[in-house]
Amino acid sequence: MQFRFLFLWLIFLFSSCFLVKDYKQKQFTYTTDGRAVHLPMVVPKGYVKEEKKDTAGITLQSFTYPGGALLYAAYLTDTTFEIQPFDTALHQPQIHRLGGWVYKGQNEDDLFYREIRQGHLRFGYRLVPQSKELAFDSATNYLSLQKK
Repeated sequence: MQFRFLFLWLIFLFSSCFLVKDYKQKQFTYTTDGRAVHLPMVVPKGYVKEEKKDTAGITLQSFTYPGGALLYAAYLTDTTFEIQPFDTALHQPQIHRLGGWVYKGQNEDDLFYREIRQGHLRFGYRLVPQSKELAFDSATNYLSLQKK
């Protein structure tokens, strides 16, 4: 019985390492109502990280990749501010299952962009080639499914 448990535990351990080997565990932290909120993130490897906070109440954490791709998480006190503006005549958003909207498309260079808008939070990416689209979708999905 102990051997079976050890065997199953090792399979789980190795499979979990395999599933996250292309990602780094990070955390997005923002302040609301005077308290800090920490959201776990998974971020595709190979980035340069940047954090910005301004007096207007915007907290932005971005990850820039070779070739120009960008992944971001943001908290906006002013929800009319747009990090990535979308032409709503061309892009009809999808409803996110936990509330909010999902915008996604391709630019004229066939690079993907996406943004999930949930209240004051924005999770998105832009300038992502098709070969990396799934990894960036996974990162934004993961963030959007965290408890706020």
